[in-house]
Order: sequence, then C-alpha cells, then structure tokens
Amino acid sequence: MKESSASNNVLVIGAGVAGITAALDLAEQGHMVYLVERESSIGGRMAQLDKTFPTLDCSICILAPKMVEASRHPNVRLLTYSEISSVQPILDGRDFRVKIRRKPRYVDEEKCTGCRTCMEKCPVKVPSEFDEKLGVRKAIYIPFPQAVPAVAVIDRENCLYFQKGVCKICEKLCPANALNFEQKECEIEIEVAAIIVATGFDLLDPSVLPQLGYGRFPD
Repeated sequence: MKESSASNNVLVIGAGVAGITAALDLAEQGHMVYLVERESSIGGRMAQLDKTFPTLDCSICILAPKMVEASRHPNVRLLTYSEISSVQPILDGRDFRVKIRRKPRYVDEEKCTGCRTCMEKCPVKVPSEFDEKLGVRKAIYIPFPQAVPAVAVIDRENCLYFQKGVCKICEKLCPANALNFEQKECEIEIEVAAIIVATGFDLLDPSVLPQLGYGRFPD
C-alpha cells in the first residue's frame, strides 16, 4: 500500500519522549508526521521510570499526556508495532521513499477497547519486558496500564494456539470480537521530506568492558 506523496511529510523513528516531542512540535507547525515505533506502545524508556531527575516528578505523569496528545493530533499518524524496511532517496535526494513493515498484532486495532478481559483469562505467563523481567505478563498483553494505543498484542512465540494449535480462549471471551489469528504482516510506503531518528537506548552490559573490573571488584 502506498500513501500519497507530500513534501511537508516528516518521518520520526522511535516514539520515546524525544520522538513524541519532536512529532508534536512538527505537527503543531503544520507538518504531517509519521511516528514509527517498533514496540506495541509508544512511550519508550521514560515510561519504565519511576521518577525523573532533577525534580523527581512522576515519569508517567509527565509522559502520559504527551502520549495521548500524539495519538489524537490530526497531523500525527502513529505506526506502532512497526519497523522501517527501507529508505530510498527520490527527487535528486531531496525527499525519501520509506517502506514500513507493520507486524501483525492478531488483534484488530479498530475493534479492541482495551478492556483486558483477554489478558485476565489467558493461561500463559511469561517474564515482562516492560518490567525488565522482574514481573510477568500474559501471552496476550498490553505492556503497561497507560499504554498508547491501549490495544492488546499476541506474543506468537508463547501463545498456545500458535505453538500447539490449542486454546483461543481470548477469542472466545473477547466482548469486542477483536481477535484475528489470520492477521498478516503488511507493508506501507510513504514519501517524506525529512527523517528524525530518535531510537533511544538500551542498557549497556558492562561485562563487555573488562578493563572496568566488572565482576572482579565489589560495587
């Protein structure tokens, strides 16, 4: 599927606090912004924090209003659970043609109400990535209470139906009839005049820097 070209379009890769802020600033200036996030919800690392320095304000209290604003702004299109497939220059390198791969949630985003009935009844528990594997989530899940969009996603690798052909209890109990186990990956193509990369960070494994003495010296 190809979307119409517009020299006013901007692509923002990564929907943490930096990507969300950039998207909102551009949207307010009249640009059409495609905000692409590989996870099922926007928010990034800041959503995982308790407080922020130096004011020690609640992180999600600051972030959640921005997340909701990004989801509702008429000039921002959220593309969650999506990844960039390719970027090609066009028009003598002044614009870019971008292909975006949208992974299947196996849940209809238009129908899901975020009621979490599917999560309550799912029998599978696995470590939660959002909680740095200190807690658990279900095979069908919304990563955290303030997630945007508040739409469930099925973890195919741990879902009993995809692995063993049994269960489907989420489909049977979903009051919105939002489950779709036949959902396929799709690709969309857009044209943009600028790209902002705000892909964030991961924690460093200090064991790859033995000169620092990690594992040998206390503290």
